[in-house]
Amino acid sequence: MKILMGCILGAAMLIAAPSIAAPRPAETPARQDPSAHAHAKKPAPAKKEAVPKTPYGQWNRSWGAQPPAPPKHFAKKSDWYRHVRACQQKYRSYNARTDTYRTSAGKSRRCPV
Repeated sequence: MKILMGCILGAAMLIAAPSIAAPRPAETPARQDPSAHAHAKKPAPAKKEAVPKTPYGQWNRSWGAQPPAPPKHFAKKSDWYRHVRACQQKYRSYNARTDTYRTSAGKSRRCPV
């Protein structure tokens, strides 16, 4: 068994040795014809993820789950998503369903932003 493993290992070294020891020829950059690029297709612009228009503004999916409709006390419905995002950033305990956050004393307060 040891002899067989030694033969296999030796053969593998002989096969790999020329590629390791031989220096690679220096690659020269090919000259490029400036007119060759004129006919090349330009890559398509990256498609933006479409955000459906809603009566509450625009919600970016990278902000998390889309919040529910605004509570009845919220007057400016078209600005709801901006309000929710601002409150999320200001208060870690913000709850969009109730539009409230928790104070350090544990009381629930409406987001004033």
